[in-house]
Amino acid sequence: MRKISELEGAILSEIEHRGQQTAFQVRKAFADSFSLEWKGSAGAIYPAVRRLEKDGLLQASAAQGGRATRHLSLTAVGRQALRDWACDPVLATSIGVDPFRLRAGIWAILTPEDRKGLFLELEAAIEANVGALEDYLGKTDPVERVRIEMAMTVQKARLEKLRTFGD
Repeated sequence: MRKISELEGAILSEIEHRGQQTAFQVRKAFADSFSLEWKGSAGAIYPAVRRLEKDGLLQASAAQGGRATRHLSLTAVGRQALRDWACDPVLATSIGVDPFRLRAGIWAILTPEDRKGLFLELEAAIEANVGALEDYLGKTDPVERVRIEMAMTVQKARLEKLRTFGD
C-alpha cells in the first residue's frame, strides 16, 4: 500500500472522524479552516477524492432522494492507510510549512523601527487569531478540539518569540 499525502490524510480524517459525508462537505471543511494553507480548492480536493476512490481507500454510495450527491466512507484499506499516516513518527514531527518561521530570519535585518511596527501588527494579528480559535473551541468535535488547542499553543509560542526577539 502506498503512503498517502498530507492532503489525502486530511481528507480521510474529515470523512472518518469529522462526519463529512460528501466531497463537497470535505471541500467546505477545508475552506472553513483557520489555516490558510488548508483552504484546499475544489481543484485539489475533488481529484484527491477520486484518486482515493480509484486506489480503494474510499467508497461512494448514491445518496437518497435521487440527488447526484455521493456519500463517501473509508474502506478497510482506507482506515489502515489513515492509521498508518496518523501514526508515522517522521511525518507527524515534520516542521512542515511554517510562514512565521520562514519570515523570521528576514525580520532580524529590518531596522529596529520597522521591526517594532511590524511586531505590533503581528502581535495584534496573533491575538485576534487566538481569540477566534478560543471562540471556535467550544463549537467543535473532539478531533478538531485537539487540533485547535495545538494551534493556540503554536500561536502563543509565536507571541513569546516576538516579545523576546533578538534577546
